[in-house]
Amino acid sequence: MKKIALLFVLFSAFTHANDNISGFYLGAGLGTTTFDDGGAFDYTGASINADDSTLKFMGGYQFNRIVAVELQYTKYGDINVNHPVAQAGGFKGIDIESSSISLAANLGYTFDSGWRPFGIVGLGSLESSTDVLGHSLSENNTSFHYGVGVEYAPKALGGLAFRVAYEGDLFIEENVYQGNNSYSYSDDYAMNIGTFYAGATYKF
Repeated sequence: MKKIALLFVLFSAFTHANDNISGFYLGAGLGTTTFDDGGAFDYTGASINADDSTLKFMGGYQFNRIVAVELQYTKYGDINVNHPVAQAGGFKGIDIESSSISLAANLGYTFDSGWRPFGIVGLGSLESSTDVLGHSLSENNTSFHYGVGVEYAPKALGGLAFRVAYEGDLFIEENVYQGNNSYSYSDDYAMNIGTFYAGATYKF
């Protein structure tokens, strides 16, 4: 009888602990853009500028204090690639536009105070496009979508929560080099585009 009573107490505590935790949520965020070429431009003398803003939209479902599933659309800021010699001649560089759609697990813990540290792990589809001498070029890459951050949901504001985080898309870029006598070789570079952002979500 004591064991049954103990199980009942534990179950009741678990149920109460997840009150008002589960539910669908929608949100948006705004942040800076970061980019790491993985060493692809190390010996070219090219400069990379990634100081544009990132816009992010998200929606998901939180199952309990620990697990949520999140779908995101991220419009990264433009990445400008230029060379000092070309820049001295008035060339403004090449702007690369990137956006991603990702599906990921949001794993963390929601404390009674409303604070929730979390990590993001999932997969994304990253699309990049640019215009070179009037020719439009685009490509798609499968990315590893990841991140870490913290969220705060004040009880007084109902389902409203605020978050700050860093999230990124890590992808492999293959560069093919053509040498003399039809000789060619390729190198793979692990590139990363990401964002430090602040955002808000509302849980229904």
